[in-house]
Amino acid sequence: MATRSIFRESAVEAYRRGTEKDVVPRLISRPIVVCSWALLAVLIAAAAVTWAVPVPASVTASGILRTPEASSAGDEPAAVLFVLPDRSAQIRPGQPVHLQIGASSPRPATGVVTEVEKGPVGPDEARARFDADVVSQPSVVVTVRLDDTLPAVGYAGSRITGRVEVGSQRVVDLLLGSGEASGAGR
Repeated sequence: MATRSIFRESAVEAYRRGTEKDVVPRLISRPIVVCSWALLAVLIAAAAVTWAVPVPASVTASGILRTPEASSAGDEPAAVLFVLPDRSAQIRPGQPVHLQIGASSPRPATGVVTEVEKGPVGPDEARARFDADVVSQPSVVVTVRLDDTLPAVGYAGSRITGRVEVGSQRVVDLLLGSGEASGAGR
């Protein structure tokens, strides 16, 4: 008896060719792949912006508001900030200053640096010259002319916190904690 297959030769041959091919299952749909690439593009764009965008850098100091009679600015209200000596090298006349009067002021005041003294003053000298008890270590005196008209009688002698804008630095430097403020971008 002849062994005869019930399958045609061409069908058996097609079956053998089909089993030799590698079949990779599709585990991820096309929209998920597209969204993943879009997310990667957004992350790269955000990193580029973070690398390039400058933000203002500032030096923070405490001080007091002076009466117009006691200030060198004449009849305009002025403030005196006491800056640590290592940070005072970044401050120049003409730089903008943002002031917070007292612990909870209804609105912040603004001003401009008019004078930066050369050498530091000690706490005793600051108390004698400015009647200021906010100084606890040697500091450089920075005089600020206020832009806002504040009632000198109501605010004279008030404690203030000032931020002097000294330049700018990149966002990535802030995140990494490196770099110094530069005058670039001004």
